[in-house]
Amino acid sequence: MRDSIEAGPSFFSVLGSRRSVRGFLPEEVPAATLESIFGAAQQAPSWCNIQPWRVWVTRGAMTRAVVDAMLHAADTEGPVPDFAWPPEYPEPYLQHRRECGGALYAAMGVARDDKAGRHEAWMRNFRAFDAPHIAMVAIDRRFNHYAMLDLGCWLQSVLLGALTLGVSTCAEASLATFPGAVRGVLGIPDELGLVVGIAMGYEDPAVEANGCRTTRAPLAANVRFVG
Repeated sequence: MRDSIEAGPSFFSVLGSRRSVRGFLPEEVPAATLESIFGAAQQAPSWCNIQPWRVWVTRGAMTRAVVDAMLHAADTEGPVPDFAWPPEYPEPYLQHRRECGGALYAAMGVARDDKAGRHEAWMRNFRAFDAPHIAMVAIDRRFNHYAMLDLGCWLQSVLLGALTLGVSTCAEASLATFPGAVRGVLGIPDELGLVVGIAMGYEDPAVEANGCRTTRAPLAANVRFVG
């Protein structure tokens, strides 16, 4: 039957429970589990089957080396992403962004006027929230937005696949803020531009930031059914 579902978590339940985790335990994810996650994501849809994602997944000393390089860059230079961030967020996108930030800082107990607390929260991004693994994701600079569409499909596949196997994640544009620092540690070729990093590991329930919950607009705000 078309609506039959095999035993185990359904796609919809996994999608509905996915969230960004911002505090991890030091325990590493078994290599076989990581290979299962990224292996499954290889089946993600791809325009003309170009499969543009190029990924470096760290563990142990390499994770620490990447974090050290990013923290040093954050202390000594301004943001220099390979792909420019949006120059502004017009409405209604600005309101969504503000609500997300408000929910996160409230969960962490950081007041709006707490400059030190906000700076520390910002720097935690570059520590990948103490995750034992970081996946740095790049694409060939010669590709345009169609490759980014592929990358989005692949990224969603990784995030949902990880959750299905009990692994928490946080996709972070901030991990691509200082590509030169990361490129030097991982040996990423210059022709590849860093797009995003993914913090991966097992959630630490004691971290206050993990109590953050965001909302979504009603379906009608984004989707129109016509005809």
